[in-house]
Amino acid sequence: MLSLEKNGEDKPSVGILMMILASICFAVMAAMVKYLGHLPLTEIIFFRNLSIMLIVPLMLKNKKISFWGNNKLLLILRSLLSGFIMVAYFYSITAMNLTDAVTIKQLSPFFIILLASILLREKISFKLVTIFVFAFLGTLLVIKPGFRLNMYPAIIGLLGAVLTAGSHVAVRRLGSTDHPLVIVNYFGYIIGLVALGILLWQGNFYIPDILNLFILNLLGLVGLGGQIALTKAYQMAPTKLVSLYLYSQIIFSIFLEILFFQEIPDLLSISGAFLIIISGYLNYKLNLKLKQKEEIDLL
Repeated sequence: MLSLEKNGEDKPSVGILMMILASICFAVMAAMVKYLGHLPLTEIIFFRNLSIMLIVPLMLKNKKISFWGNNKLLLILRSLLSGFIMVAYFYSITAMNLTDAVTIKQLSPFFIILLASILLREKISFKLVTIFVFAFLGTLLVIKPGFRLNMYPAIIGLLGAVLTAGSHVAVRRLGSTDHPLVIVNYFGYIIGLVALGILLWQGNFYIPDILNLFILNLLGLVGLGGQIALTKAYQMAPTKLVSLYLYSQIIFSIFLEILFFQEIPDLLSISGAFLIIISGYLNYKLNLKLKQKEEIDLL
């Protein structure tokens, strides 16, 4: 997640609207990736980052911000980590139900808290442990261990959600040294160029027809739009207020899966998604209560 400097007063209604818009963009992007599943994964990833490679440098130039950034090593490492995450997420989308893949991706906030407790020695309350249990049960219902032989895509998607926690911790560190556009630019160029290099080395570039080419280019624009909307959401309103609405991706994905792929998630997947959404809501309420307590203690 990216964050920009605060400019003026918070605008909660605008922030919530931007977060919902970001969720729609990310759900549509996931649906596009699933539709393009017949193409090489590296080709999809390249086009996903092409818009960043073409547009973000112009934005940096317009704002007179250096392309190279300050914390170059962490920028590169975070971008490579994000590349692994994108591969895991896109693979899970193409190999399993859209709703299941998106639901598993939404587990990343819980892993962020867990990673913070391990690396930063932050205490986890009993209430938070209870929330983790709900999220874990939801994950079991989505992955359905023991009910099907091929669990590989779900495990890869879960690994991507775990690695996302590390990426977010890196972004939080970079937030104090580099502009968000610089972080996005490194992300786009490193992942895009690596994907292009692998694609050319393998020699399996697929020449898309007009429809697929249109969707490939739209994929990058929608993904970039989602990133910008997400950034604006955190700029317009506090994280504790708008982060909950990111879970609406799951709901939008259900509609898109039914509409475009004529696939209806089974009852276990819907139940698991519901538990994960409830867990996200409880986590949101708990964080809100803790923030309010901290503000009272400061008075």
